[in-house]
Amino acid sequence: MRDCPFGNAALLSGLDKYESMRSLWMSACNVTLDACRFLAKKMPRLNLEVIKYDDSQAEKVYVYRSVAGPRKDALPFVLIL
Repeated sequence: MRDCPFGNAALLSGLDKYESMRSLWMSACNVTLDACRFLAKKMPRLNLEVIKYDDSQAEKVYVYRSVAGPRKDALPFVLIL
C-alpha cells in the first residue's frame, strides 16, 4: 500500500490474514511505531521491519513471514520488531 490515508487502521485491520500472506509493504501511510509494536506483539511469528522512522512515525513498514526468523543483517536505520 502506498499513501494510504487510513494508517494504523489499515495496518491493524487484517490481523487474521497476515499469516496467510507472503508479505505486506506499506509506504508513506501514516503508520505509528506504537501500531507496529502492537502488531509485532500480537503476531510474534511474523517479521516486522520499520524503515526510516522517527520518534513516533514509520515511513515504511515491511511485514513478512519466514521460517528463518528475523534478519540478522539489517542496516542501522531498519528497526526489527
